[in-house]
Amino acid sequence: MSDAITPNPYAAPASNLQQPSPDHAPSIEEALARGYDFSIGALLSESWSKVKGTKGIIIGGFLVFYVVLLAASFILGGVLGIFGALSDNLFMVFVGEILISLLASALAYPFMAGINMVGIRRAADQSLSFNEIFSHFGRTVPLIITAVVMMLLIYLGLILLLIPGIYLGVAYLLAIPLVVERGLSPWQALEASRKAITQHWFKVFGLFIVLGLIVIVSALPLGIGLVWSIPLMVVAMGVLYRTIFGVLPATR
Repeated sequence: MSDAITPNPYAAPASNLQQPSPDHAPSIEEALARGYDFSIGALLSESWSKVKGTKGIIIGGFLVFYVVLLAASFILGGVLGIFGALSDNLFMVFVGEILISLLASALAYPFMAGINMVGIRRAADQSLSFNEIFSHFGRTVPLIITAVVMMLLIYLGLILLLIPGIYLGVAYLLAIPLVVERGLSPWQALEASRKAITQHWFKVFGLFIVLGLIVIVSALPLGIGLVWSIPLMVVAMGVLYRTIFGVLPATR
């Protein structure tokens, strides 16, 4: 008779995602199957310890983004306004508003993906670069599709019964970084995020309630505290992402 011990097929899956191997990350299927857990206090404590070295990158990235967005919107709005005035056509004004909205989306979602990746790389103790924030414009189309589908489903949930919309608003928190960090399609990213966060939905919801309160309180003294609270929120999302999915080795 063999002395080998057969694993119990009914045993709870081991959760090793809290301290993932630096040279290996589980597949999405593995991450979802073996589960995860975290303490809000411990996650915030770790995130705070990792904020150092990220403030300049994150705050500087936000400043550059808003300057570029304002400049591009001003130039595009001015050009279209001139054509609208010359032709005395309200349709041109309407088209201009749509184009400015599309421009904002085309800039915003890749930028937010870059901000997410800064937090994820910091959570995994990978090297950080300011260029990371602006390195994901090649995925603009899937990122916009992800955001549009996500917003439609959330708004539909809010209109119908409110609670489904709140549930999806939390459950889809990690969809955008999944598109860029794992290269998932929009629907795959949305479903992976939903399935993962659903395992501890109330705890994730509580985490972001606490983070939201921290940001609000930090904004009261002339907004100075935002220099720390915004990076804290970014890194906390990165730590949550790493805890659930692990992080692939950096290729740059």
